[in-house]
Formats: sequence, structure tokens, C-alpha cells
Amino acid sequence: MNPASLIPTADTIPIPWGWFQLLLTLTFYLHIVAMNIMLGTALIDFFHSIRSSGPGTTDVDRDISNQLPFIIALAINFGVAPLLFVQVLYGHFLYTSSILMAVFWLSVIPVLIIAYYLAYYYKLKFERLGGARTVVIGAATLLLLIGFIFSNNMTLMQRPEVWHRFLSQPDGWLLNLDDPTLIPRYLHFVLAALAVGGVFTAAYYDFRYQRGDQEVKSKIRYGLHWFSYATLVNLGVGIWFLWRCPQRYKILPHRSVNGWEASLLLE
Repeated sequence: MNPASLIPTADTIPIPWGWFQLLLTLTFYLHIVAMNIMLGTALIDFFHSIRSSGPGTTDVDRDISNQLPFIIALAINFGVAPLLFVQVLYGHFLYTSSILMAVFWLSVIPVLIIAYYLAYYYKLKFERLGGARTVVIGAATLLLLIGFIFSNNMTLMQRPEVWHRFLSQPDGWLLNLDDPTLIPRYLHFVLAALAVGGVFTAAYYDFRYQRGDQEVKSKIRYGLHWFSYATLVNLGVGIWFLWRCPQRYKILPHRSVNGWEASLLLE
């Protein structure tokens, strides 16, 4: 089977594609920064609560709990625009891959709602939760599952040569688990989120330190430690990711409304 025959016809766009690509890049940058802060601070809070001894509250956990719902809302809103621009430019790929993994793709919304609710619950009931705070913030890191689903979809849309599996598995449970780049790609983004979360934590406490709060100086170093260690580990994961990327490309033609166009497929 020629994989190019599985690619749907692209829709016509009203303006040059470069404008949509520019808007996609700008809006995705805003989303990825907010998303990294959101996921990174949530993971830092979770690991910090595990290490904290006893049921007593800690300043780091409390401060992150106050900021987390706002950061999640920011990340969600900044994520709408780039997803729409991806659909405009690459909808004939994205819609297909979304259908192939429909069950997982549709589960993003309820998982996000649950994580958002838990973040608010964590903030509002912080003092009363006591030792259960670790469980609540740990459950809120369900956001990791959303990242894994998105990684599957964004890689599956680039592999029309595996779309034929839908014929033997048409129930919407298809994932791109055999993609050699999937796991290193996913870990690369998660570790990047930890690093950015550490920078955000350090910047937050530095802001307070510059305004006379001398007690937060150690917390600045705490955030920078997270940034340093996550970045060092990510260097290794990045090399793994680069090594697993396809080395060759081939161009396959497919019929479109404007004639023959070329599609790059990875070998």
C-alpha cells in the first residue's frame, strides 16, 4: 500500500501559509512556556512534599499551591490558538491521527478537568489536607498523561505509513508506541518542564528577595538546583532523542485540489 494514498486532500487556506506558520510559532512559544511552568512547578511541589518530613506545611508547597490554578488556566488558554493553527495548516494529518487514537484524544478533556479541580482543591484545602497533600498534588500530575497523549498524536500524524493499522484496530485505541522517537521526545519535554519550573521558582523567590524578604534566599538556590539537575539529565535524553530521529526522508506525491503536491514521509 502506498502511504501517500492514505493522506486526505488538504483544504484550501485563504492567505499564504507563512502567516499561519508565524502565528503558530508565536502562540506555541507562549503556550510551551506556560505549560512548562505549570507542569514543572507541580512536579517540584510533588517531589518536595514527598521529601518533607511530617505533616507540617512548608512555604514552598504553599506558595506553589497558590499559583498553580492560575498557571494551569494560563497554559490552557495559550494552548487553544496554536492547536487551531496546527489544524489549519496540517489538519489533513492531525484529524486523521486524532481519529486513529480517538479514545485517548477525547480523554484529554476529562483528565484536564480532574487535574484542574485537584489544583484548586489543593490550594483551598492546603492546611486541612495535612499529610494527604502529597496524594492530591500527585494526582494533579495527571497532566503528565495529557503530555503523553499529545506526543502520541503529534508523532502519529507524521507517520501516514502506519495509518493502515486502523483497518485491523478501528476502535480508536491506536497509539504510536512503536515510534523510536516517542519516549525520548516525551521525556525531553518533561525534563524541560522541570528545568523551567525550577527557573520560575527561583525567579519568584528572587522577586520577593529583592523586595526585602531575606528568608527566601535559600529557596532561590532550591529552584536553581532543580533547573541545573534537570538540564544535565536532559542533555543525555536530548542526545538519545537526536540519535533516534530518522536519518532519511523520501518524498511521496499525493493528489490535491491544486494538482500534485509532495509529502515528506520518514523512513
